[in-house]
Order: sequence, then structure tokens, then C-alpha cells
Amino acid sequence: MLMSKIVETVVKAKSLKPIAMAKYAALNTKFYSEHYRGFDFKDFKMLPVVTKYDLIGVSPYNLLSKEFCNKVFLYAETSGSTGSSTPSFFTRKDFDGLISLSSLSPYIPLIKKELSKNRTAVNGLTFGFTIAGFSFGSLLQKHGALVAQLGTRSTIAMPSRTADTIVKLMPSTISATPIDFMSWIEIIRTDYPKEFKDIIENIKFLFSTAEPCAKSRQNQIEKCFSITHINTYASVDGFVSIPCPCGEMHIINDLYDIGLYDSNMDYIGQKGIGRLCFTGLFRKTTPMVKYLLDDLVTLYDSKCNYGFKTSIKPHGRYELSIDINGTTLGNLDFEEIIYKYGLFMDYHVEITNNLISLKLEKYPLASDNYKLNELKDEVENLTRMKCLVESCPIGILTNIRDVRKSKSVVKIVDIRINSRQEIPQIL
Repeated sequence: MLMSKIVETVVKAKSLKPIAMAKYAALNTKFYSEHYRGFDFKDFKMLPVVTKYDLIGVSPYNLLSKEFCNKVFLYAETSGSTGSSTPSFFTRKDFDGLISLSSLSPYIPLIKKELSKNRTAVNGLTFGFTIAGFSFGSLLQKHGALVAQLGTRSTIAMPSRTADTIVKLMPSTISATPIDFMSWIEIIRTDYPKEFKDIIENIKFLFSTAEPCAKSRQNQIEKCFSITHINTYASVDGFVSIPCPCGEMHIINDLYDIGLYDSNMDYIGQKGIGRLCFTGLFRKTTPMVKYLLDDLVTLYDSKCNYGFKTSIKPHGRYELSIDINGTTLGNLDFEEIIYKYGLFMDYHVEITNNLISLKLEKYPLASDNYKLNELKDEVENLTRMKCLVESCPIGILTNIRDVRKSKSVVKIVDIRINSRQEIPQIL
């Protein structure tokens, strides 16, 4: 773990205090100089939050530090939803530093050990607007992998072609969203029955990001495919968390200042459940100060044996969350329950004034022993509403051979009269 200690030491030495980063942003970017006009810097808590709506119509260059305008080499932005996409620029040092942060994960020794036996990896994360495809490909290369940069969501990287390439290369490691990974494996099962057993036995790791994945879903994937599933919670700015074998995802305290806000945008603190707001303390190229990422999360003290102090549990996007009986629930709160009772390919939840309807898509490789009655009871106990559960064959919700045109994020649809849910325009 020597590399982890070196990275941790560098992060601590280079990190700024939150107020120092706010001052830097105001002096070096057009956006923050205007956003902070009329505010002093005596109290960081009094500075205004930045939301996606504040970025509507704003040029990405207005968030780029003038210090680095001739040094950046890579541009990325969020997929976008309500409001506006969040831009981010990277220098070569920024990007290399982002990849080096992966050395903080206790999974790294195990990954290196397996890559020494079979170093072929398939990177099936999206390239283009987001940073996921670039960063995970480089992360795997850094730790010794030979990487096939296939990507996804394009007419070149069709699901069937990706599956064909997995068969040809026999990789030990795949990076992909869970729904893409399961689609490719099902295509291989039906198109390559003779090779299927060897393909599955060769795969040791799945790296997933970009789409929410509950812990129960992660566990079901590990069980079904006998692999290690490393799920990462990240943003356009880089890693928000470090996945850990202890089962939690950890915040790097010296990398971000984290704050939580309630539904009225009142500050809650740095522990508990709320809307996530962060300030980057390390990277000055595109300073992100008090940016409301606006995911609903729980932050709590960790008892991790690897020494991490703070853990984060995402519940889903706040704009997609719902209020039931005085409790705010994200899509991952439903997903956590659903996947406790089996591995489903996909799911859809619809909430009306007096009924919660779940449609669950069976996965052929999973055990058919789905405990739907127990699932129904748990949802009803949580929501105190009547619940209807329906299972359906694969293909009803997800066509595994079609190119996906959007992120698999909108799983819960609230059509009640009092719904405040905002369905994203772009995914």
C-alpha cells in the first residue's frame, strides 16, 4: 500500500482550505467573480451555492481558470438533465492525478494480482461528453491491463459486436454499467453457447459507474457471475468516492469539502441524509466551489479496517426522488429492496395515489426462485401503500441488442397529483 500512502500525502499537501478555493475561483474565473459579487469571504457558509440552473447559458470557458487556459488538454461534461450540463477541463497533470487516486482503493493489490494472470480488459463505458470512458481505460492501463477501448451507446459499439469482441479477447476485467454488462453476457449465452462457460470463468472483475447501482444489486451480480464487482460513485470532476472491500464507499476528506442541504436548501451539516454539495480542494483548473451535485446521499462515520473515516451512500438524484409519508426516497432505496430478492435484468416502478406498481424483468442466468411476496411486503412496510409486483420475461423493458440512447436512470415514476419529481430532459 506504499503507493496509496504517497498519493494520500500528496493530496494532503496540495489541498486548499474551502475558503481559499473560493477566493481562487473568484480571482481566476469569470463565473465565480460574478457569482460572488457583493459577498465577502469571512464565512464560507455564507457564500451562495451553485446549482445546475446557475449554469444555464454560461460558457464553459467562464469556469476555466485563466491560470490553466493554455495548459488544458481534455474537456468533459455531465450528460445533462434539468438545468445545464456541468463542464470540466483537465490538464495532463489533473488527469494523471485523477487516475493515481485509484491507488487509494484497497482493491488494487487484488486487481494487479489477477491482471498478472490475464491482463486483457474490455472498457465498455461511454466515451464522449463524460469522463468515465477515458478515466477507466487509463485506470486499467495504469495497473497493467491491455485495454480494448470499445465504449458503448454508439452504432459502432453495438451490443452484439461488443459481445463478439469479449468472446474473441477472453478478458479478465470488464468496465461497464451493470445493465450493459448483463446484456452482453446474455448475448454471449445465446449466440456462443460452446464458448460461454470459458468466457464466464475468465471474467474476474466488473468495474461499474455512470449509472446508480444499489449494494444488493452489486451483491447479486457478484453471486451470479462469481466475480468481484467494484462499483464507483463518481462525477464529472472525478471520483467522489473510493470503493472498498469493506462494502462501503469512502469520501476522501482532503480532496473535497462536503456539505448537505435539505429540501428548502437549508444547510444540514456534513453527516446525515441530504442533498450533496461539494467543493473541490485539490484541482484548480475548473474550480467547483459549493456546487450542488444534488444527489440524495447519506454521509456517515466509517468503521473501515482500512482506515477510511467517512463513507457515503447514494440514494439517487434528488430531482428524481419522491416523498412518501414524510420520508424522501431515492430510486436506490427501491432498488436496494428489489435486488435483495433476486437478480433482475431491469425494473420499473410507477407510483399512483393509492398504488405502487413494480414491473421486474427476469434474468435468464439468475435463479428463478424470486421471492416476490416477500419483496411486496417489504415495499408495503416501507411506504405504507399497497404494492403490486409483476415479473416479465427479458426484453419487455430492455432490448439487450439495441444501442441504449440514454442512461438507465429513470426507474421510478411518480404520477401522483402531489408529485414534485422532475424527469431529466437529457440523459
